[in-house]
Amino acid sequence: MKKIILLAVAFVSLATITSCSNDDDNNQSASLEGKWEYFKEGIASGGQEVLVDYEHQAGCAKDYSMVTATTIVDHTFFGTSCTEDVSSSNYTRNGNIITVTIGSETYTSEIKTLDGSTLKIYSTDPGFPTISEVTVFKRVN
Repeated sequence: MKKIILLAVAFVSLATITSCSNDDDNNQSASLEGKWEYFKEGIASGGQEVLVDYEHQAGCAKDYSMVTATTIVDHTFFGTSCTEDVSSSNYTRNGNIITVTIGSETYTSEIKTLDGSTLKIYSTDPGFPTISEVTVFKRVN
């Protein structure tokens, strides 16, 4: 359950590293809606990223998120029987900032890259503002 929450938080936490103005313009107009497969994950600090391949459960469908105009539905698979866990959250988008509510908690994230094939999100814990968790998704449809 903690991994699911972390994945949702990764999709919704605020980053502190500044992106280029051209990227900002593209991110504001690109569509977030669709099916996004988890692709890479890691951290960023001081403008440097360290990313590794996202580890999907071997033998199972790949973890992904379905994004509509107002909802993010995360699908994760685990265990030898490939049990699927589904969690849903409502969100709003204002430019490059996504705000998601999970239960009574509200999280924000910054979209660093959003184009026809890639979505990169930075998540920052307020207790550690100089380090961001990075999640990279690739568009499935």
